[in-house]
Amino acid sequence: MALLSVSGCHRHSFAPAPAPSRAHWSAPVPIRDGDGVFFVGNSFFGWQGRLLPVWVAALGQAVSPPIRIVTGSDIVFGNHPLAEFLDHAATREALASRTYRVFVLQAEEFEAVDHKARFQQSVRDFNRAVVAAGGRTILFMTWDFSWRPFIEKIAASYDEIGRELGIPVIPVGLVYRDCGDRPYTPGMPPHWLLADVQHSLGDLHPNEKGAAVDAYATFEMLTGINPQGRNFIAPGNSNDDDIMKYLSAMSWARVEPRLRTDTPAVRVSAVARPAPSL
Repeated sequence: MALLSVSGCHRHSFAPAPAPSRAHWSAPVPIRDGDGVFFVGNSFFGWQGRLLPVWVAALGQAVSPPIRIVTGSDIVFGNHPLAEFLDHAATREALASRTYRVFVLQAEEFEAVDHKARFQQSVRDFNRAVVAAGGRTILFMTWDFSWRPFIEKIAASYDEIGRELGIPVIPVGLVYRDCGDRPYTPGMPPHWLLADVQHSLGDLHPNEKGAAVDAYATFEMLTGINPQGRNFIAPGNSNDDDIMKYLSAMSWARVEPRLRTDTPAVRVSAVARPAPSL
């Protein structure tokens, strides 16, 4: 996947805080320096060597003061349903070790909508095992695609099971949508965080800018810290400081309201979209 270049006029404004609904979120317990985080997911967590656990740990080292995040993972490329991962040796060993404070779960990209009941039952089963192992579950919301714009359904499925179990959801898919609505450079296609040379309108996997959103939003939810665009050294990251500030701010605008226990949940359709300012 080729890197998406950015040039021309751009801006650094970001989406305002979403309007609330009546249901409340359970804010995550922030991880502490030296805590362990285990990642469960598919190629979205590691496309072309841009491993989300590595990027999140690198961001932790880059902030001041640094936060050491010990990471483990069960990342398997393909279209495996979330339930299968609970039986993987890597996941079973991670649970048995009781060394991971948080388990970040990402379902197959269509599962949360096309097989909603199965997905949500898998989250219940996973969460039961994680809690029994002394950990905390956090869900990683995926995104939609140029050929299938269904982010409202994805977000609703993730948020519904998140509310039921009182577990946080990292709203990555909504950040992608916000970046499409208010892009770094005017005129970029809505799915520019998934674009490459062969797929100018967006493909399936994130490019390095999308990978940065994944890392920022995940780090922000895990720690409760706004990294304020701090750049970091990690395999596959050649993003410049300017766009990283934009991506970090867009992520924080979506994550920060979910960190407050006194802040109601958000409706997908309630985001204000003012006219772009250059």
